[in-house]
Amino acid sequence: MDLIDGMSYIIILFSLGVFYWFGRFTMKLIKQHYDIYPLLYDLEESEKKKKQ
Repeated sequence: MDLIDGMSYIIILFSLGVFYWFGRFTMKLIKQHYDIYPLLYDLEESEKKKKQ
């Protein structure tokens, strides 16, 4: 195996790792987006209590 082949495999594996990490990060952001509504409701309720 040449040095070029080895470097190519390393770059490809690194790229796949980055894509996998980015996909997991994106899924976490999507889950947080869907979970924000109860937090917004609690924030609104606490603001209503402050105004009273």
